[in-house]
Amino acid sequence: MLFILLCGFAFAETIALQSFENSANDTWTYTANPSPDSKRIWWGPTSENMGGATAYHESCYWAGCDLDNVESILTFSTLSLQAGYTYNLSFYYFTKSLTAADDYCRYSVEYDNGTNWVNWVTVDNNSNAWTAVSVDIPSGSNYLRLRLSSKFDGTSKYAHWDYLKVERTPIPNAAPEVTNVMVSQRTDGSKIVDIYYDLFDAEGDLCDITFKLSDNNGAYYNIIPSPANLSGDFGDDLPSGTGKHIVWDAGAENFSLDGSYLYRVYAYDGFMHENFVLVEGGTFNNGTSDVTISSFYIDKYELTQAGYQAVMSTNPSNFTGVTNGPVEQVSWFNAIEYCNRRSMQEDLNPCYSYGTYGTDPDAWPSGWNINRENHINVSCNWTANGYRLPTEMEWQFAARGGNQSHGYTYSGSNTVGDVAWYYSNSGSTTHTVGTKAANELGIFDMTGNVCEWVWDIYGDYPSGAQTDPHGATSGSYRVVRGGSWNYSGYHCTVYYRDNYSATITGGDTLGFRCIRIFP
Repeated sequence: MLFILLCGFAFAETIALQSFENSANDTWTYTANPSPDSKRIWWGPTSENMGGATAYHESCYWAGCDLDNVESILTFSTLSLQAGYTYNLSFYYFTKSLTAADDYCRYSVEYDNGTNWVNWVTVDNNSNAWTAVSVDIPSGSNYLRLRLSSKFDGTSKYAHWDYLKVERTPIPNAAPEVTNVMVSQRTDGSKIVDIYYDLFDAEGDLCDITFKLSDNNGAYYNIIPSPANLSGDFGDDLPSGTGKHIVWDAGAENFSLDGSYLYRVYAYDGFMHENFVLVEGGTFNNGTSDVTISSFYIDKYELTQAGYQAVMSTNPSNFTGVTNGPVEQVSWFNAIEYCNRRSMQEDLNPCYSYGTYGTDPDAWPSGWNINRENHINVSCNWTANGYRLPTEMEWQFAARGGNQSHGYTYSGSNTVGDVAWYYSNSGSTTHTVGTKAANELGIFDMTGNVCEWVWDIYGDYPSGAQTDPHGATSGSYRVVRGGSWNYSGYHCTVYYRDNYSATITGGDTLGFRCIRIFP
């Protein structure tokens, strides 16, 4: 059951079918022109063997023979496509001996609710066998229209069709897409900036739109115009569509479009992977000072070996026989690289940069992850929407149960064995993630199983109230939290800290989990 929860499945559903059997299963209606009884030889459904063709599916198919050089057309009813799915059109054709210059057998697929047919595809004029056609419907399409057409003359020429089907598959939740962003400032002296963009959400969710600027060539988008100076397609609950328009009174904020700024439109639909839970912001005491944390999403599970291998194409773990076991034997550098590569795979903005080499690990210099002192060359864009490690205070806030904390010694209990695989009960191995009790927020294994890397450089907690601290600014080690399968109960408490150099893989005790910002 756990495997299904972690991986998920999606199944295709047939929403339209036509196999010319005159049965209740044939739900995709059509019109024929000319009508089937108007042709001298054959134009219509048949169960006969014509030109060497029997039905591809069941008993009948649509047959064409000796069409007298009259274009013969099947037009299928327009389908309305529901958001939240991917769609595929498939069918089979059989042609034989269409040899003249003006012979053809073709189809047209259109994605609007109009009447024009312009996107024609001509098939093989002499397939002499049933041949499959498969068309993936572009994402964001609202309609599907299909027309089949043949024209030829002669009793030894054939063009047949069979088993036309449209299937849909649920889309796993995906972030909305913002494309075609165009920005221009008016030249009438008003200093008003017009921002145009297209918005698409695969599930048809309403989206919250924000707009940010960068004055450092895209390293950070941390300039946020005042909502009071924004109008148009901006704010909460906007539907998908093209030609969205934000109007920004930049003059009211003393901005001028002089080429020194980059612009980005953000869309948020409430989506987050099913394994992530929201940690609502709040304030707690870390034993030294009060710390206020902003809301964020955190993976309820430690990253598994399968999850790591899917991104990094390798599994460094020792306990490879543990079903859905946490990845281990990973360094802090490994965790940083994983976060950026996963962000890039999912079209998110990577959080980490290495020196002046940008966010793509493929562009980072050889040996960047070998020298432990290189850890100070890694910087984080805290506003990026990609994956990253939690800060130490984010980790501790989540481990303690956030705003729902009961003040437990361990993450979710005062009894370590209820929530942790540790020295006394682990049997000297890691275990499937999520098999001990969760904490107050529904997060598993923040006590025991594997230790978890966090972002921070190891250093003393500063005194005085803090908001979203990022740890020490210098030092040789990075912080590790939570304890592991071979740690004592004391070393698995929510307040215990450990530290290693960024190159250490910790034998088979070091892993991590990811978080993402809350927009």
